[in-house]
Amino acid sequence: MNTQKFDVIVIGGGASGLFLASQLPPSMRVAVVESNERVGKKLLATGNGKCNLTNLDMNIVHYNKPSFVESFLDRFDAHDTIATFEKMGLVTKVIDKRVYPYSECASTVLDVLRKALERNATQVFTSHFVNSVESFNDAFTVSGIVKVEGKPNQSFAYDSDVVVLATGSPATFGKDSTALYVALGHHARAMTPSLVPIKTNKEPLKNLQGVRVKAGVRIGYRYETGEVLFKDFGVSGIAAFNLSSEIARGRAKIGDMLTIDFMPEYSKAEVEDILTKRNNNGTVAELLLGTFHSKVQERIIRAAGCDANDPAQSKIGAIANAIKNYKFTIEGLGDASLAQAMSGGLDPREFDDNLMSLKVKNAYATGEALDIDGDSGGYNLQWAFSSAKAVASAILKNRV
Repeated sequence: MNTQKFDVIVIGGGASGLFLASQLPPSMRVAVVESNERVGKKLLATGNGKCNLTNLDMNIVHYNKPSFVESFLDRFDAHDTIATFEKMGLVTKVIDKRVYPYSECASTVLDVLRKALERNATQVFTSHFVNSVESFNDAFTVSGIVKVEGKPNQSFAYDSDVVVLATGSPATFGKDSTALYVALGHHARAMTPSLVPIKTNKEPLKNLQGVRVKAGVRIGYRYETGEVLFKDFGVSGIAAFNLSSEIARGRAKIGDMLTIDFMPEYSKAEVEDILTKRNNNGTVAELLLGTFHSKVQERIIRAAGCDANDPAQSKIGAIANAIKNYKFTIEGLGDASLAQAMSGGLDPREFDDNLMSLKVKNAYATGEALDIDGDSGGYNLQWAFSSAKAVASAILKNRV
């Protein structure tokens, strides 16, 4: 069995774990333990491969537990993230308040993080599956199995003074390892896909698969505008992704309504006025010609209870209502492989304001391992960085 001793072991080589290790000095013996065959695999897929690092509109309302994340964002905000990455060598740019690497390529972010770990002499162990974290006399033993294709499995056990759970979530390529801390006495909420397509009833989707529109989307009291992409099983796109968190967080449920507004810039009365002015005593189909994608036009006519050849004059109110309130019934969420993030994780109330466990001294957690999730747009990565920075600062302070 491979046994080594470290000052800090970070379980998880994703965005939060790598960033945390980059903030610890070379004088500390730090190890990053990752189950995948390489670190940063999930990071490479972030933001469709462009890696939306953070957002200059860093408002706490974008998180499921705004009051909890507030102090962490105050201590390390979007500007701090930009400055830290630029110090590592990353050039960034801003598009609609979203911050990206200048290359718009996630691999450049991973490159600078890996270089930072190299400068810090951080040891990185890949293909290491952790199955146990044991605490004894304020020290830890992290143990598990090394799985390398074509080779027999080997056991490992690494000792450390500090352990950090930064394993993220099962979204995309991630893994739920909260059971490691549940075994230490913590509680966790089951992880549910969030920032994911929403499954709906099929009838309103007929012939819409692959169609993209800019629209407003509403679930309950929450409303988002942005791109909507219709799938054969439901609704995708950034607006739907953000609203999926309402379901994941338990604020909406199966059977609730999802409503699409195809003309979000206008009120219903304004839409009726637009249609009235367009009407030349023609048909319903002629009334909508040139306004929407032909497939969307067909569905609006159907939802309004009309026929394409009906006289338009008497149908304007019904058409306007269908444009502003195109309804779906929610049937569930897409699976974790389609999710950008998960909702759920370790109860943050069981950690102090430096994210050290209140149950086990010198055991920390960061990022998605905690029950904190944000909207699409860089908010989850910012939480990964802010939480990692808080833990790194606490480790350094306690070392003095």
